[in-house]
Amino acid sequence: MKHRVITVGRPSGWAKSAAEEFLKRIGGFTEVELVSVKEGVKQEKELLEKSEGWQRVALDEKGKAQSTADWKKEFDQWARTGKGKTAWILGGADGHGENLRTRCDRVVCLGPQTLSHDLALVVLLEQIYRVESWRAGHPYHRE
Repeated sequence: MKHRVITVGRPSGWAKSAAEEFLKRIGGFTEVELVSVKEGVKQEKELLEKSEGWQRVALDEKGKAQSTADWKKEFDQWARTGKGKTAWILGGADGHGENLRTRCDRVVCLGPQTLSHDLALVVLLEQIYRVESWRAGHPYHRE
């Protein structure tokens, strides 16, 4: 699998450090990159451009929450069906518009609580790491 995490804005401080750590860990199992776009009137267009040719998954409060086991089942299915390039799209402070959500293959949420943009990024990267390490048979995830 290949992962492209696309964010509006760049993480800073503690979130930047945590994101760098998880990117390094994920890189031990699969390809991953963090791409950012500037917040503003063109952000939705840029998010779609940066995810062109990739399976698009929007992180959005209107999406479906899933367990880590459900994420693993999806990753396994994507790998089996040739959808191994996934772009994870995190919106800005105002979230995603309906146009972007409808142009994504999946819309998921990280849970019912409201998370800051930086925290959502770190949680997403941790889940990608957890699932990819689980798929590789690494003991980080325990059933």
